[in-house]
Amino acid sequence: MPKNTQILILLTLFSSALFSIITPMAEEISIALNFEENLVTFINSMFLMVGAISSLFWALLGDKFSRKNLLIISTLEWSIITLLTIFSTDFLSLLIFQLITAIGFGAAIPLIFSLTVDLVDPKNRGKKFGTLSAVYVLGNGLGQILSGFLIDYYTWQIPLLIISISGFACTGLLFSVEEPLRGSTDELYKTIDEALGLEYKIKRDDLKQIWKIKTTIWILIFNFAMFISIGAISSFFISMLKRDYDLSSTLATFFLILVFGSQVPSGPLFGKLGDKKYEIDKNGRIKIVLYCLISGSIFYIIAFSLYFISNEFSIAILFLALALVGAFLFGGIDPLTQATLGEINPPQIRSTIYSLNYLATITFGRSISLLLLGQFFLIFNNHYSPGYFILSIMALSCTLFIFPILKFLPRDIEEIKSMKS
Repeated sequence: MPKNTQILILLTLFSSALFSIITPMAEEISIALNFEENLVTFINSMFLMVGAISSLFWALLGDKFSRKNLLIISTLEWSIITLLTIFSTDFLSLLIFQLITAIGFGAAIPLIFSLTVDLVDPKNRGKKFGTLSAVYVLGNGLGQILSGFLIDYYTWQIPLLIISISGFACTGLLFSVEEPLRGSTDELYKTIDEALGLEYKIKRDDLKQIWKIKTTIWILIFNFAMFISIGAISSFFISMLKRDYDLSSTLATFFLILVFGSQVPSGPLFGKLGDKKYEIDKNGRIKIVLYCLISGSIFYIIAFSLYFISNEFSIAILFLALALVGAFLFGGIDPLTQATLGEINPPQIRSTIYSLNYLATITFGRSISLLLLGQFFLIFNNHYSPGYFILSIMALSCTLFIFPILKFLPRDIEEIKSMKS
């Protein structure tokens, strides 16, 4: 694997750990800083919203200036503020430090994804985005694993300290990254800049032209709806197992590793399968998304309808198996939609497109999901699992947004090809 890709993967890993690092310690942090546990969902939600808003500004800069330099600045920023977070003394100070950290955090996804498109040829993008998606999930898990295991032995500050040090290391490694030329690996957009009215630096009217690509609009709508549904599921998984099922923090963390660790192989696997399907069917990637969404939702619905306590071994294993398969299937969705966005949008504004996807869909959707879960937590007498069950049903209903994508994607690709010719 090329050095550039390795460094971007490493940065994705530690960046994604930022927003999940405090959630497994919700009970311990709330006790230490003297505030209600459900406010941790609020902090996490606000972190994502600020990160999403800042990502748009980073992306606009990324379409005009060096993406490598912007990543160096943003990574250094969140590393410093994460270090300062360990000095929080109450809810307000923790919230402020987290929101400032989120500003640097917001740069990672749009800039890394934009660089990746220019580093990978179109035939392998699904597989590469599958790897990035898997690493993003792994990083989310890393934050929870650090917290889940260490909180039984150390104070809540130690996991934050570890992530901060990792960020400083990534900042140093970024100096050795060689930034690729924009659009250097493209096929669809290799020669049609003039037809689209696009230049190297983005102009005001560029996005108006891009929004005419209906597939882009429907993918954003789909991602928004889907992340409202499943965005909170991994974030409070450890807290759910600890509170609802009376598992220890260590055992709950082990469950998390098994369940969401399944997405590490599933992202690249479904990404590679989607690449092969795309060669013979322009809807191939999206059809796999549809299969993963329907099947994964059904497994989640069954899993979160179960109830058990820590000594009911057989039901616990059944829950684990169902949740694991569901997570494995959901792991195939994101890389295929990301690869599709990279395929149908011009290289000059991909940072902005990925930021819009991250801002308006993934992050706002996940933020709303966290707020919904927090409300369900209160409604169902401080239990998480009923909210998880409702969110899984909502995920199944998102299949309705797939069908317009299947309709418009082949048309959009043909229109792009005709402009090129």
